[in-house]
Amino acid sequence: MARLRIIVADDNPAFLKTITSLLAVEFDVVATARDGKTALDLIRRYVPDLAVLDLGMPGLNGIEVMQELAKSSQDPPIVICSVETDSEIVEAARQAGALGFVFKLRVERDLILAVQSALQGKPLVSPSSIQ
Repeated sequence: MARLRIIVADDNPAFLKTITSLLAVEFDVVATARDGKTALDLIRRYVPDLAVLDLGMPGLNGIEVMQELAKSSQDPPIVICSVETDSEIVEAARQAGALGFVFKLRVERDLILAVQSALQGKPLVSPSSIQ
C-alpha cells in the first residue's frame, strides 16, 4: 500500500530535520519548506495528504498558509507545530483550520498521533503539561 504523502514546513533547520525524521518512518515526506510562501507553493504543487506547519515562519505564518489554502480546493488536513502553548493561540490555529496542534517540546511524543488523528478528521492538541 502506498504511504501517505506529507509536506513539512519549519524555519528552524534542526527542527525541520527532526520532524522529517519522525514522519519518514511511517509517511512519505514529499517536500520540506523553511518559510510559509514556499510551503504554500509546495502544497499546491504536490497536493499532499497532509501538511505539518510551523506556526511562526517568515513570509506567511502557519495560520496565513491555512487561510490561503482554504480559498482553494487544495486544503489538506493541517497539523501545527509550535513553541506556543497559549490557549488563545491554539484556538486561533484551530479556527483557521488546523486539526492538530503539537507543542514542540512534545513533538517526539505527540506528532505521529496528531498526524494520524488529523488524517481521520479528528482534532488533537498536545496536553499542556510537559512531561
